[in-house]
Amino acid sequence: MRERLIVARGGAVAALDANRSAPPARVLIGGVGYHWFGDASFGLVAAAELARMEWPAGVDVLDLDYGAFYVAMDIRDADPPYERVILLAAVERGREPGRLYRSRWDGLLPDAEEIHERMLEAGAGIVDLDHLLVIAGHFQALPPDVVTIEIDPTDTTGADALSATGRDLLAEAVALVRDEVLAPIAAGS
Repeated sequence: MRERLIVARGGAVAALDANRSAPPARVLIGGVGYHWFGDASFGLVAAAELARMEWPAGVDVLDLDYGAFYVAMDIRDADPPYERVILLAAVERGREPGRLYRSRWDGLLPDAEEIHERMLEAGAGIVDLDHLLVIAGHFQALPPDVVTIEIDPTDTTGADALSATGRDLLAEAVALVRDEVLAPIAAGS
């Protein structure tokens, strides 16, 4: 993994919550998106906020503002491998803006033609959460436990800050990520 991409790496923090007995797994927290695009930068802004926190050893917070091929290879080459990947991003899906959407990626891949189209777009420099999931899934770079935390953006203009709505969701996103980091790995994951 290219060290320059590390925003934060967990250290000697024993636990974030004394009420939880199981140590966290090897976890990647990644912010996906573009800088300076208003709410489309949500994943990167959230990752920067998460990087200011202390995390247990084995937790990495990365700024994934680069091509899906390289991100997939970095995840695949992690040693030891990640057991859980948590990705934050802004994705326009026609949902209600102004709220967070958490989901577990099902690992299902589209047909070969769509994979090829996503690879072409990613190769042309498009940074997109779905491109990352499909390409990393295609190359079997992801662990079975992948969680996405998304917003449907309200403002994607060339702004250097999140909208008020985006800013209001940061604390909630941080809490969701914290809970995901500390959750046990599900059997069969």
